[in-house]
Amino acid sequence: MHCAIVSTEALDAAAPEPLSREEAHHLRDVLRAKPGDAVVLCDGTGRTRVAVVGELSRHGVAFRDFGPVITQPPPPARITLFACIAKPARMDWLLEKACELGVEKIVPVLSERVVARQAPGEVPARWLRILDSALRQSGGGLATALAPVATWNEALAMAADLGGPLFVGSLAPGAIALGEALLARRDALRTSRTGWLVGPEGDFSPDELAGALALPCAVPVTLGTRVLRVETAAVCGISAMLALSLR
Repeated sequence: MHCAIVSTEALDAAAPEPLSREEAHHLRDVLRAKPGDAVVLCDGTGRTRVAVVGELSRHGVAFRDFGPVITQPPPPARITLFACIAKPARMDWLLEKACELGVEKIVPVLSERVVARQAPGEVPARWLRILDSALRQSGGGLATALAPVATWNEALAMAADLGGPLFVGSLAPGAIALGEALLARRDALRTSRTGWLVGPEGDFSPDELAGALALPCAVPVTLGTRVLRVETAAVCGISAMLALSLR
């Protein structure tokens, strides 16, 4: 079933209002929706509503026949992904998959060995469009929040305020297997916000890793002997957290 993003006011209206120009274009010209097709409308807060396409024209898309507003269940784990910024194509893929998996928030992080630079405090419009597209694709109803690009110290301050464990992907000696670390903190996965910190393609600098592991909430973990790319490590950790929290 197709999905379209609408405002909360439009979702709660007595009858669904016509879509915005961007959403109408996507539904009409990209998805090739037809009159009579059912569409899931979502406002990004976890609330959805099914409506039926009534009319499509170059001016927009109008609906008829609509169902009640439904609140979707929240993701089984409330994960904040702290991802050191990867090269553009890899970062795009990472954002898309993290949203599809239901990550609550993504914090793009500037670290010493990041190659593709963004300005601190920036929220690239391209990244927001990718997250919107991933929300439509997944039909999850709950949008993934995107924090402004954070410096290393800003990211650590946010991690310290999570209220739950921060799992730090580390190639350093002493890191424990991710599965073992998650099993030991299963209750925290289900009851508090948790963080997953993945380094850049050149890994953390020694000072950065020491600073992250100095946080009381930090848990150094390993994903095995293979050296994974940023986006691979990100999805691997997210998937493991979700899988365990569903048990």
